Amino acid sequence: MMDEFGRFLEATPAITGEAKEAARTRLLQAIREPVPMSPIPPPKRRRPRRPRLAWRLALAASAALALGAGVLAVRGDEQPATTPVAGVQDLGDKAARSAETDPYEITPSPGRWLYVEQTIAPLRKEPEPEVDRDKRMTLETWHSLDGKQIALDDGRGKLVMEEYGPGVTGADLARAPVTPEEMIARIGASVDATPVTEFDDADATRQERIFRTISQLLGEQPLVADVRAALFRALPMIEGVSVKQDAIDAAGRHGVAFDYTGAWERFEIIVSAQDYRFLGTYGESVADRTFNLPDGATRTVKAGTPLVWSARMTAKVVDKPGDQP
Repeated sequence: MMDEFGRFLEATPAITGEAKEAARTRLLQAIREPVPMSPIPPPKRRRPRRPRLAWRLALAASAALALGAGVLAVRGDEQPATTPVAGVQDLGDKAARSAETDPYEITPSPGRWLYVEQTIAPLRKEPEPEVDRDKRMTLETWHSLDGKQIALDDGRGKLVMEEYGPGVTGADLARAPVTPEEMIARIGASVDATPVTEFDDADATRQERIFRTISQLLGEQPLVADVRAALFRALPMIEGVSVKQDAIDAAGRHGVAFDYTGAWERFEIIVSAQDYRFLGTYGESVADRTFNLPDGATRTVKAGTPLVWSARMTAKVVDKPGDQP
């Protein structure tokens, strides 16, 4: 499927200011409002919000990111690997070794924020979940280093903050011992203790929820090198994770991906085929699915519909929301 996307990458139309503001508005709504889904029992315990639509907009569905005192800038010369990785275990080991030797590393600091700039494919049309393969927009967000808040521009020059996080933090994972088995155990315990709410897919398996949580952690938290490496090595331990040999992010960079297919959606965590640093994410539906909307209408999402397409461009720790590198 992703091989077909190359033809869209030569000339990407610029998004208008009006469309960019509309996209920000949709994102704010996604943080506050549930995606239409089948009714499920109300949660028994309060928890940080993890909206699925925001994940599909590439907020929570990100992958491994080398964080450092300097800006992490995009490279434009990513090409397909000349020698494919042998399998998901090989990919996990190579990505982990890259993380262990990555020069960009920070120590989480209370009160500071992680600035993230992404290029994403915006939603094609509300309330459809499909993203537009022909368009791109820049999305800037700020994530608190305690893993509990997100901030973004509301489109009118005002920063708004919302409760938002993966349920487990980099500090939680950094406690010894730091091993792939411990990463799975701690994240699994968080998943088990977190009731499924209207913001989640009620059909998602435990393995799928662990995969998504790892993606969010790696993309939005300041992780020390050994934690990042352990998370990479943990990905092949999740039942159902495989390799996509030639994946393409929203900036047109080729890479290789950790791939997970659930009951309704397939997700890719894309890393460079040369040095295994994070590039971006992709997700698409794998089966037809009908949703109930608040107004009583229904929408059917067809198999093969792209739901998220992102490219990580820049990330840097800053003093406060609104600061830029």
